[in-house]
Amino acid sequence: MKAPAAFLAVFVSSAAAQTVVTYEDGSTYTLKDNQEVYISTPQSALFKRRIYSNQNTYFIAQPPWSQRDYVEQSTDGLEPGSHEWCAVYIPWSEGYSFNMQTWQRYCDTNGNGEYDELDNPWNG
Repeated sequence: MKAPAAFLAVFVSSAAAQTVVTYEDGSTYTLKDNQEVYISTPQSALFKRRIYSNQNTYFIAQPPWSQRDYVEQSTDGLEPGSHEWCAVYIPWSEGYSFNMQTWQRYCDTNGNGEYDELDNPWNG
């Protein structure tokens, strides 16, 4: 009985992943439970509908969400995709992130899961 309960606990905890919005400036916002997100281009607008007690309906423009929970990280000064960056990056250390995509695209050019002399940017 303990094994199915442990399996269920692991499955439920892995299914409750958080959604994180990453902005162009590097800042992030983590959505709360049951919070929804709407992504638009700068030219489009999101409108909220309000119905008043006299049944009048008004549409009000929703301003962009300005809240962030980003904590600035120190940088090592390495250019992502450079030989130096490729040599020190640990694949999958952040999950499937933009850094991981950069590593797969620019570092692991032969797709074998390693950065070595068989890859195009290798300078070693």
